[in-house]
Amino acid sequence: MGNAHTFHKARRAVFTLTGWQLLLTVALTGVTALMGSAAAAMSVGIGGAIGMVAGLYQAIRLLQVDAGAQPEAFMQSLWVSEIVKIVLTGALFLVAIRLLQVQMVPTIVGFAATYFVYWVALGTRYPWFEPEVAPRDLRERNWPDA
Repeated sequence: MGNAHTFHKARRAVFTLTGWQLLLTVALTGVTALMGSAAAAMSVGIGGAIGMVAGLYQAIRLLQVDAGAQPEAFMQSLWVSEIVKIVLTGALFLVAIRLLQVQMVPTIVGFAATYFVYWVALGTRYPWFEPEVAPRDLRERNWPDA
């Protein structure tokens, strides 16, 4: 269980999250379209795409540096990727507003849906990305007298 295995699990977690984001975005777009508003449905889809593209960019950038081997480089990559993600998100929203003439509320709903997936994943403790150390071992190491 070396670095390659950990990176593989992290990549799988990233693409699983993105898959759930895509599924939720498509579902919301479909529901909105069934409610009779093609423009709102397009806006929901575009908002979801903005969230997915920005999040996927950051995740892929972070997977390029091994935090255990190069902690300084990882932290630098984290900060740079966060700044680029914010700029990229803003730029994509500007393109959506100016060029694609999206409706703002549905666009924000689609964008927020991508973050809802993150919140659910955090709340469920990423069941697809389990730590290699069993919780019992951690407890014994941190609280030996308990």
